[in-house]
Amino acid sequence: MRVDVNPEAARLVRERGGRLWVWAARPRVCCWGTPAYMHASTEPPPGLAGFSSVSDADVEILFRPAAGRVPDVLEIGVHGRRRPQVEAYWDGCRFAL
Repeated sequence: MRVDVNPEAARLVRERGGRLWVWAARPRVCCWGTPAYMHASTEPPPGLAGFSSVSDADVEILFRPAAGRVPDVLEIGVHGRRRPQVEAYWDGCRFAL
């Protein structure tokens, strides 16, 4: 798995402690067959385990595979201007393929 971190996302993660947790999860209440969406947080997610470090960049990225699968490219970017948030993309998509 290759990890691509946008420079703006790396700066934002450094400002918030230098660690980023990334995982895929399905919505709690929804229809069967709904894809697992990518989540990224600079705070550890409560109740989730199984994260491992995947980045050699200047920020630490902790990734939890979705059912043992990993993307070819894990992309980390920023969304929003007023309140920027770090986002993760699985091979360019917001949901795990």
